[in-house]
Amino acid sequence: MTEPLADKIGIVNQGTVDNQTNNITIHQGQKVALIYSDTVPDLRFFQGRSAAQADLMGWLGDRSVSLIGIRGEGGIGKSTLMAKVFAESLGFAGKFWADVREGTTIAALAARALLELGVLPEQVRDLEEKDLVPRLLRHLQQGRYLLAIDNLESVLTAAGDWKSGYEAFLDGFQALGSASVVLLGSREYPSQYFGWQQSRWLTVEQGLEPAEGAALLAALEVEDTEEQRQGVSVQVQGNPLALALIAGWLRQQRPGNRTVTLLQHHPDLGQLAGTHRKEGQISVERVLQWSFDRLTPENQHLLTQISVLRGAFDAEVAAALAPEQSVGLPNLDDLERRSLLQALPQSNPGSVQQFRLQPRIREWVQKRADLTPAHTLAIAYFWSHRPREFAKEDTLDAISDYEDTFYHQCQLGRYEAALATVLACAAFLRRRGYYQTLAALYGPLHTHWQPTPAQRQDYAAVCGSLGNAYQSLGQYQQAIDLHQQSLEIARAIGDRGGEAASLGNLGNAYQSLGQYQQAIDLYQQSLEIARAIGDRQGEANSLGNLGNAYQSLGQYQQAIDLQQQWLEIARAIGDRQGEGTSLFNMGFALARLDQHDEALQSYQQALAIYEELKLDHMVQQWLFGIAEHTQPAPRSTRSPLKRWQKWGLWFAVGGAIALGIWWLRR
Repeated sequence: MTEPLADKIGIVNQGTVDNQTNNITIHQGQKVALIYSDTVPDLRFFQGRSAAQADLMGWLGDRSVSLIGIRGEGGIGKSTLMAKVFAESLGFAGKFWADVREGTTIAALAARALLELGVLPEQVRDLEEKDLVPRLLRHLQQGRYLLAIDNLESVLTAAGDWKSGYEAFLDGFQALGSASVVLLGSREYPSQYFGWQQSRWLTVEQGLEPAEGAALLAALEVEDTEEQRQGVSVQVQGNPLALALIAGWLRQQRPGNRTVTLLQHHPDLGQLAGTHRKEGQISVERVLQWSFDRLTPENQHLLTQISVLRGAFDAEVAAALAPEQSVGLPNLDDLERRSLLQALPQSNPGSVQQFRLQPRIREWVQKRADLTPAHTLAIAYFWSHRPREFAKEDTLDAISDYEDTFYHQCQLGRYEAALATVLACAAFLRRRGYYQTLAALYGPLHTHWQPTPAQRQDYAAVCGSLGNAYQSLGQYQQAIDLHQQSLEIARAIGDRGGEAASLGNLGNAYQSLGQYQQAIDLYQQSLEIARAIGDRQGEANSLGNLGNAYQSLGQYQQAIDLQQQWLEIARAIGDRQGEGTSLFNMGFALARLDQHDEALQSYQQALAIYEELKLDHMVQQWLFGIAEHTQPAPRSTRSPLKRWQKWGLWFAVGGAIALGIWWLRR
């Protein structure tokens, strides 16, 4: 775990690859590993950018600056510049680096950041997903920390709006007034963030100076005169990615023969050797094309196939995407040596080597071919490797194969299949409280799916599920809008069951806003439809919702009557979880009416059912809820209770809570 350092912090360089490492050299021997951070760009070949560094280091040292943004096109070197100042900045008690090019949700980022910044793993594990961001914000307020987020454009929509909860985090951070700093790297930002108080912005528009580009080529083992290396740098406008690609190809030659003059034999690159600054320039795209043409046909095909992968991968995954050829680690090593792939640092000598494409190279390759076969092969691979069942101790990592399958299905526009993939893991996500992840999965379906008439019922279900996720995240107006959309579709296609479900969901959202009468009206409509179509489960749900609404209004006897009706239906249809929840809710209302013996009996029956079904989250609700639910009711509704009865009640409640705690910890 990262140890706080009061004044200086950084990371020891243990990397062995050319393009990336998760370790950085720091000053004066102070060392700390980034255990929970993403891979940080390698700084061993960093060159130049003196003026930009000076600006950034000045801002990082200014206690009045809380947010710093670095903008620039892909391959221009903004990530490396960002990593340079991240490593060398002083005065931070802890640092965290996140690369969100895979669309990482803010909740997942917050969990790792808390671990990196010193919060105990068991404390982070005990937090619900909705509490991770508030907890991170509080932690950032308690000290001076540096939180770096790179490739931020990956969590922006095409319209420039935030995805995956980042807006709430950034707005919350702005309101903190803390000594911590958020460092952002991206190709683009929503325009409103330029108006932030205490923010500074740097745009990286130019490549390296000729001497800096020549120094980079020398560091990358290109052998020639300073003038020749500078000429190459000028030709590619000092673009670090283009220079790395050229050096990657030259490194295939024997030492002593890695000279710029070799390039004169390749007129397709523009006779780089011997050119001067005043002569024509060469685009990064041209260098990419030249590098691609240098590959064997087999590796050209392999690079095209693996370009569809959104994150890190190994040789097994690569081989699955090119089954017609023999693919192994040597193929990937060859692409890495040419700077077309990035080899990620291995956690230990025996771990599987992982690779990743640089975003600019990935985008360029994807424009060249029909990627449908590659996406199809990726779907088959990830779906076949998914876990069929989820264990009690599983975390969000357990659905990574589902997420990859979903991504490739969406890339092909197969939204109906993508919905089926989400539904296969949705129960696990709801059970564990991963609502931000649910919103991130249902969001693309809602935004991009143009359903056929036969698919409109499924699309309405997407609207409802996304609305439920937003409601669980406390975003009630978004939830209402989505449930209203689901309701309109259900009515348009004559789906009475969907109409009843949408009305119930709308009622839940209004109840969360404290608009109980509006919720009751919606629940009543849902109940009438459920009874009309003979939907006993829907009828039970509506009765339970109505009972909760009357309970919120303090009409406890009415609530008990409705919960009793729900209980009878649940028992009749064999819905054990519904039976437990109705008993739990009934216990609340009975306690409010000072019917403590009956309340305790209901609670104990509910707990027994939750234990039988192994519903950990329901037991936790029971544990936290019983203490609140058995508090005395308002004096006007209380009946006299003798002292011995009170002591007996609380003794029994205490014993039941102790039993529940034992069950959770066993």
